Amino acid sequence: MKEGVERLTRFPMLIFEGALCMSGTGLSACRQHAIDCWVWLNRYRIPLLPMLFSGPLLFPHSEFVTQAPNYQLSQSDVDQFHEDGFLMIRDYFSRSEMERFSDIARCDREMLLNFPYTSLDAEGRPTKLFVWSKLRSDIYSAYARHEALVEPWDQLLGGQVTYFHHKMMMKEPNTLGAWEWHQDYGYYYEHYLRPDMGGVMITIDEASKTNGCLEVLRGSHRFGRVDHSRLGHQSEYETAADPDRVKVLLACCERVYCEMTPGTVLFFHANLLHHSGPNLSNSPRWALISNYTRTDNPPFAASPGWGENFETLSADQVQEAVKAYALRQTERDR
Repeated sequence: MKEGVERLTRFPMLIFEGALCMSGTGLSACRQHAIDCWVWLNRYRIPLLPMLFSGPLLFPHSEFVTQAPNYQLSQSDVDQFHEDGFLMIRDYFSRSEMERFSDIARCDREMLLNFPYTSLDAEGRPTKLFVWSKLRSDIYSAYARHEALVEPWDQLLGGQVTYFHHKMMMKEPNTLGAWEWHQDYGYYYEHYLRPDMGGVMITIDEASKTNGCLEVLRGSHRFGRVDHSRLGHQSEYETAADPDRVKVLLACCERVYCEMTPGTVLFFHANLLHHSGPNLSNSPRWALISNYTRTDNPPFAASPGWGENFETLSADQVQEAVKAYALRQTERDR
């Protein structure tokens, strides 16, 4: 939040800075700075007009840091999610926050790209991921605990939720591996009774059609769970939705290409059909996905008290965890 405060207290200077930024590069920088400020203004529900007529000396830092962020979705957002099966929110996290996430994740590149398990599509082509089923003291788990991701799920699923796994998805440049059409509940059905579950994707690298962005079928979650099985040369733990039903649903549901900039988040229902193609570009596409289920929807083999000890982290606590992890990285890499 401190980073956001620094931006906010500089907001009144943007008009003056904009007048000075006459070159294309300068103008772009000012524009991005303004966007980041607007993101924080909206997140902390800080009125714009007092900012325009108050400098840092008249609007001290303490007035910002005492305000808690509001991650509550509007009723129209919730309704849209239930209608479409997904909800995309652009600029949910600032670009600079995602740049920092990217820098830290790239320092873990060797670890992340050498996960013991490699996903193979129906043609036997690989794509990289790293999966955690338990929370740890690192940047990835910190974001999985982030109240900005957890609180909206309480609204979207109509009850208290808990974590059950998270993963880094890493589509490297010029890789042919794809994800076949599937529902996440197609995987989870074996262990969970109800599809009161969902995932949220945080966009770390820009996602586009050329680098294999996620594709979803709008409203497909309302058709219920589709049978899943292994197709072609899919790897041991991969399954795909019944191709015949997918063909029918492709004809009656809108296909949405989720092209997203860093900081955009996508909440999606566990029964939403989705897939992604190969990355045919020279740019990587990395993203973090964290998955949640309602606390009254435990896995069949759950131990007593399952899900009760899941604690969320505030935005400030997440950033403190990020700093601590970055410091451990520095010490590790000396």
